[in-house]
Amino acid sequence: MNVRNLHKVATTFTLLILTSQILIPMASGANPDDGYPQGQPAPGRTCPNSDEGTKNISEFNGKTFICTMINGTKKWWIEGEALPTPSAPSSGGQTSNTQGSGANLPTAPTIEFTHTYILPASSLAKMNVFEDVVYSKESASQRLDIYLPKGVKNPPLLIYIHGGGFIFGDENAMKFDDPAKLLEVFIKNGIAVASVNYRLATEALFPTGGRDVKTSIRFLRANASKYGFDSKKFATLGDSAGSYLALMAAITGNQKTVFDNPKDPNLKTSASVSAVFDLFGNVNFLTMRANNLKYPCQVAVDPNFAMDPNVNPWFGDITLPANRPAVDSANLYPYLKASKSLPVFYIFHGTADCSVSKYDSIELDKEVKALKGKSFLNLVPDEIHGGPKIWIEVAKFVPVLKKLFGTIK
Repeated sequence: MNVRNLHKVATTFTLLILTSQILIPMASGANPDDGYPQGQPAPGRTCPNSDEGTKNISEFNGKTFICTMINGTKKWWIEGEALPTPSAPSSGGQTSNTQGSGANLPTAPTIEFTHTYILPASSLAKMNVFEDVVYSKESASQRLDIYLPKGVKNPPLLIYIHGGGFIFGDENAMKFDDPAKLLEVFIKNGIAVASVNYRLATEALFPTGGRDVKTSIRFLRANASKYGFDSKKFATLGDSAGSYLALMAAITGNQKTVFDNPKDPNLKTSASVSAVFDLFGNVNFLTMRANNLKYPCQVAVDPNFAMDPNVNPWFGDITLPANRPAVDSANLYPYLKASKSLPVFYIFHGTADCSVSKYDSIELDKEVKALKGKSFLNLVPDEIHGGPKIWIEVAKFVPVLKKLFGTIK
């Protein structure tokens, strides 16, 4: 086991999202454009005498400027354009932010976590394992692990995407605690599992992590015969932030989106999946915020009690006009409605969740069914974000997924 990963476990995301409130990137200042006349708004010029949010139409070029708080200083910026920042430091295969040049990268907190369960040798003995498989070479973070059930020829594949608020966790989450127990259930049911690592917001902002997930799915399908699983039988599963990514992959499928990496050598390979397991996730960050405000959490025992619904490591403050284009493009509902072949949705949510409201899952279930799709909504009474009872319910649906795979020829 790689020691550097022992503390990076997806089940810590409940603490992580709370602490990340003080780690969200703030937009950085911009270099003023000298082509603008003096005394008029220009990108990066200060607006000390205007209220934040004030709009001004430029007499120079007719563009609308908004007085925006940038690194503690009010400055003019063009409405709808992302705020530029320096690129992320180049080191060890890391890449710069791909959210335009949106914001400074956040840093992840160091959180110590005591594991309640570690995947035992007796379970590993039932698997053929491929670790640190490189699915792309843009970053050292683009790797995954594959777990194959021994004695099963050409098994279906479940693709697991870890949670962690977009700033924490890695593919080794599959080896610990509730994900490890779930892995054992998948293997017992003859289903292979791939645990995907992706670039976090600490390395690159939206939509990079999403692109990595789509790239990994295409890689897995292109290399199915090499590793020995069925390329026609794929499903995704994610928890929390990983659930958004799992839903994104399942909903967008082969549609052209911001999540497709133009440099992907397997770009023409199908990225579709047959099913998705959504564990306390969301599909729209604006409605997620709205639901948290409309249905304020009353469960003080949840680590995310009283968290700020406006901040997200992937975007920064989602209420800032400069961040809205990215936030809007992350909304998965338009892709859901445009999909020609919906996957089956298995949705799980605790009713006492203080991070992502249960109403996010209720709305998704309603939308899928309105489109004549198949959705199974499982609300777990009195369970918090990431609580163990949710994972127990998920395990009960693994045989259901196995049966679904059996219908695919």
